[in-house]
Amino acid sequence: MYEIGPIGCIPSMTRKITHNGKCAEELNELVSYFNDNLLGMLQNLTSTLPNSIFARGLAYSLGYDAIMNPSKYGLLDTSNPCCTTWANGTSACIPKLKPCPNPNQHYFFDAYHLTESVYSVLASHCINDRSVCSPTLKELVQM
Repeated sequence: MYEIGPIGCIPSMTRKITHNGKCAEELNELVSYFNDNLLGMLQNLTSTLPNSIFARGLAYSLGYDAIMNPSKYGLLDTSNPCCTTWANGTSACIPKLKPCPNPNQHYFFDAYHLTESVYSVLASHCINDRSVCSPTLKELVQM
């Protein structure tokens, strides 16, 4: 189960809430409260559901790092949606308008959702990197 990502950084929030820096950190603090308690919830589920295994995915720290250090992940734009959206980037893509020509260089596809390239980074880290998913998906398959 993935943590909640840094919602204070998504375009639908950064364009609605006054903030300093790249993200609305007060929203990220609320997310951190949930994420800080996720491991305990998963341990509780494991103890009450015999023969079950849960993996926690550290989506927040990986996502936040990608937003703050985009070049490390092959990204150029971590603030703007790839597609043209309604309401100044705070809503869904406008139908029939082409998205940006290089979505793999964007973090956000629309005002809410990540691009395929960002999901690919999350997945590959979760498959192989214990610092992101423990156990990794590779380890789960071998169990």
